[in-house]
Order: sequence, then structure tokens, then C-alpha cells
Amino acid sequence: MHKEKTEEPEEILLKYWPQISFRVKNSIGRLTPDWEDVASEILVSVIEALRKKKFREESSLGTFIYSVTSHKIIDFIRKKKKVLPKMPPTGSAFDPYLQVETKERVRLVSRCLKELKPKYADILYLHYYLDVPQSEIARIYGISTGRMSSLIQTARNTLRDLINNLQARDL
Repeated sequence: MHKEKTEEPEEILLKYWPQISFRVKNSIGRLTPDWEDVASEILVSVIEALRKKKFREESSLGTFIYSVTSHKIIDFIRKKKKVLPKMPPTGSAFDPYLQVETKERVRLVSRCLKELKPKYADILYLHYYLDVPQSEIARIYGISTGRMSSLIQTARNTLRDLINNLQARDL
């Protein structure tokens, strides 16, 4: 029986996020926009299992996370194969131009996020996508809440500048 100290959720996030995201991206495709949702769901499942004492410590935490990751990826692929494409509800205005514009905006922001410093991208992801409060992110990074607020603002401004520069280059 393998015993190790149970890690805190933020330690799990910082330590295992790169491995989980790499495995998910390679399994379902880097260009699949759902990879982040699947990876986040894996982390939530792992943290829930740890809190509910479902991890029996018969293996290492890494092995447990690998197992959860494999199952979630398989579930995602199965679910995707069963789901038929959604049609807009009857009577609603379907605007293909708006859809194209939205997809282009998402592609633009995604492209610019890849150009950000990893720390800025991570902070924006945690705060805006996972809805982690600034105080919690500051605690994870070991800095003050005021400094975290400043980092978030800098990351947003940098992202905005990248988007504006990219749009200007494309014109």
C-alpha cells in the first residue's frame, strides 16, 4: 500500500495541470475547443474524490489522476460520437454571419492567448474561465491580493494590445 501526504487542491492544480492538459489535448485534439472543459472536469473530479475520501491510496496520486484522466477522455469521446449536431430552435433567427464572426473572434483571442507569457495566460484562465477569486489565485502564487489584481490588469491590457496589433496586421 502506497502512502503519501494528501495534497491541497491548489497544489494539485499547479502540479498536475500541465500533464492533464497535455494528455487531454493529445487525446481529443489541440484544436478541439472542448479540451479545456474536459481537463477542468478532470481536476474537479480528482479534488471531489479526494475530499470524499474515494482515493484509497493504493497507488500514487499521479496514478490515480492518470486513471481519472483516461476515463474522462473516453467518456468525452463516447459522448461526442452520440451527440447529433444541434439545430437552432424553430422560430429563432439563425444568423450565419454572426456565427462566423463569433468563431473568428474566438480564434483571434485564442491565438493571442498563446502569445501571452504563460503566467499571464494561467492567471487569466484561472480568474475568468474557472472563476477562481483573485484572493485564491494570490494565495496559490504566494503574493498579495493587490499584486494579483495588478497582474490580472496587466495580463488583460497585454492581451488587448496583442489583439489590437494582430487585427491591425491582418488589415
